[in-house]
This record gives sequence, C-alpha cells and structure tokens, in this order.
Amino acid sequence: MSSKETPPKSQITFGKFQNVDLRVARILAAPLADGTRNPARVIQLDLGPLGQRTSVGQYALIDEKDLVGKNVIVCINLGVREMGPYKSEALVLGAPHPDSPEDQDQATPLRVDDIAEPGAAIF
Repeated sequence: MSSKETPPKSQITFGKFQNVDLRVARILAAPLADGTRNPARVIQLDLGPLGQRTSVGQYALIDEKDLVGKNVIVCINLGVREMGPYKSEALVLGAPHPDSPEDQDQATPLRVDDIAEPGAAIF
C-alpha cells in the first residue's frame, strides 16, 4: 500500500503517544516462518536488560544475513499476538517494501544507528 493510499490517522495527545513503549532491539536471527498466511520471518530480538523477545513479521523479501546484527525499532507493549503457529511478543516497525506483492504487506524495518544500545527507549 503506498503512502498516497493511506490517509493520515486522527490526532492523538502526546500523553497517549508516551504510552507506546518503543525500544531499540538487535536482531539475533530471522529465519523464514512456516505455516503463516503470508511469507514472514520469525525474528529473535535482543532487548539488552529487558531480555529477548520474538517478533513475527512480513520481512521475507530481505535476506536473513541483511537483518542479523542490525538495530531496529520495536514496540514491546502491545501484548502477545498469534501469527500462525507462532507467538509475536513485539512489533518490529517498518515501512512498505517497494517490491511487496499487492496482496501482502512486506516491509523494510526501521533501523537505528549501531551505537544505540539494545533496550534503550525511543523518544
């Protein structure tokens, strides 16, 4: 879906935005997922002192070697979500991948500079 097709969402207060817990996470592994409706990866995340979490997302158009070791932005307070046979405990934020098929939402992850520490708050 292009940005032209996605209208802006309604305005929220800064206080509501502060309730969203965004953090830096380092990708440890990102194998392709089996049994999901659309091609996806099971992404193992290191959140430093906050431990490790799993995220399942449509990042299948990016090679695992290009993901592992990268710092990304994740939301960690959305609760657990069932994704096929997997449990996704965090949401890796992303933007639409330009080569995504029309019936999928393949994405590219939002990255953070390598000097950022896993678990650090995004503000």
